[in-house]
Amino acid sequence: MITVAALRAHLDATIPFAWAASWDRVGLLVGDPDAAVTRVLVSLDATHAALDRAERAGANVLVTHHPAFLEPLDVVVAAPGAAGIAFEAARRGIALIACHTNLDRSPQGADALPTVLGLAMRGPLEPRTLPDDTTPLAGRLCEPGTARTLGALASLVGERLGVGTRVWGDPASAVKLIALAPGSGRSLIDAALQAGADAFVTGELRYHVAHDALEKGLAIVEAGHDATEWPLTGALARVVEQIPGLDANDVITDGISYPWRMVTKGNECT
Repeated sequence: MITVAALRAHLDATIPFAWAASWDRVGLLVGDPDAAVTRVLVSLDATHAALDRAERAGANVLVTHHPAFLEPLDVVVAAPGAAGIAFEAARRGIALIACHTNLDRSPQGADALPTVLGLAMRGPLEPRTLPDDTTPLAGRLCEPGTARTLGALASLVGERLGVGTRVWGDPASAVKLIALAPGSGRSLIDAALQAGADAFVTGELRYHVAHDALEKGLAIVEAGHDATEWPLTGALARVVEQIPGLDANDVITDGISYPWRMVTKGNECT
């Protein structure tokens, strides 16, 4: 038998919460540290639907990449949104644990997207700012392989992730070095430019950020915040499975799902 506290400690030892950004909210957010773990559901988001899936699976721990809430909650009540998720988790006895930017920086997390895309990695994208800092670095620089044009890269990303992509730049332009940053990649745009990357694959960028990057010679492939981060969920599940005393069959990786639909011009949303 392992406890929620032991599961949290295992995660902290493998992908330390100290690696998370100062603004982030990671670790055990809701639940009894002394409760015995029955089963664990690993997912991207802590939502009411994820709580339902955890309960149906007999899981009393929901481990997610995105935290259920970032800002402190003024109230915890039965309602839509973060306050209601915290309330429902506590009411159902389901602990919530988040591994967010610490997972982004971990080797397991940072390697997840390029691995799914089948790209050979050169090294981290995020630059080292303090020479004595040993914190792993986020993002990856990758060889293009067969994706030697922007159009081929966009097609590869869309095919491997199962989504449509938004492309900034000439599809025929040559790609010799790719920068990857799952989720929201704004903070790593300058690193991609400094590294000499030709294309930047990320989940989402603000319009003016993407426009400015393109003006500076960096093409962009946007594939959706969640689509680029679902591979990290699998990496997180594999970390959870490694805890001694927990049967791997009691760790469930949530299926990929998107709360949105992409409608192409002239087609109806069905």
